[in-house]
Amino acid sequence: MHNKPARSDEPIFWLLFGTGGMTVAIVLPAILIVLLAAGLSSPDMTSGLLNFEQVKGMLGNWLVSLIIFGVLATVFFHAFHRIYHTLHDLGIHVTKLHWFTFYGAAAACTFGAFFLQLAVYFKLW
Repeated sequence: MHNKPARSDEPIFWLLFGTGGMTVAIVLPAILIVLLAAGLSSPDMTSGLLNFEQVKGMLGNWLVSLIIFGVLATVFFHAFHRIYHTLHDLGIHVTKLHWFTFYGAAAACTFGAFFLQLAVYFKLW
């Protein structure tokens, strides 16, 4: 009689949490610095590197869109996973309802970002 340990989905969420943490710590500041430098290149939003048409053109590229989607998806899962586990630190007993709420919100935000990017990519917006 071998007792097999029960399978858990927790490693998948910890992987997403770790990936999101690295994204928040390394990739997001680099993106923000580049965007800040590009934004400071013009006094208004109608000229320079970050005018509306330039940004729409940039988001219309599938590779840029894929990178932004990856950054947003990992950041969403990192944030909601951290909030979910912070409830335990605050003394709140977490249930399956909390699990579905927080990971469902992370998935909903991820899919929302995906559909917004599709709208920009197919020039619906």
